[in-house]
Amino acid sequence: MKKTLTITTHEAQSEADRAYWRRQTPEARLDAVERYRLEAGKFLHEYPTRLRRVLEITRSEPG
Repeated sequence: MKKTLTITTHEAQSEADRAYWRRQTPEARLDAVERYRLEAGKFLHEYPTRLRRVLEITRSEPG
């Protein structure tokens, strides 16, 4: 493996990142989001690894 060092600006790196993600398929983008979400859940204990389902039932009283 050949290691290289590249010096760039924040703007150039941002554009390179956007170009990379534009080349990816929608499925690959969603996989990356899910991977990042699971990784964040490991570090943030209050952050659930799954979306919470909430159901609220209300009854209206006549009158």
